[in-house]
Amino acid sequence: MKKTNQPRLWVAAIYLILLALAIPWYWPENDMRHIYGLPFWVISTLMILLTTSIFTAWVFLSSPEKDDC
Repeated sequence: MKKTNQPRLWVAAIYLILLALAIPWYWPENDMRHIYGLPFWVISTLMILLTTSIFTAWVFLSSPEKDDC
């Protein structure tokens, strides 16, 4: 099977989903839960950002290499 450099639309879709989850617009205003002194929505956003970083590294490392140097 030959690898091509076509855009992977599913990658863009995953990024859009992660972006929507990282912004705490869906969080209730009166939620006062805290973990280690941080609001729960901050912990949630940080976990989504970590997931985004891991996904970005996976996409970069799994892309086909070019030897055009």
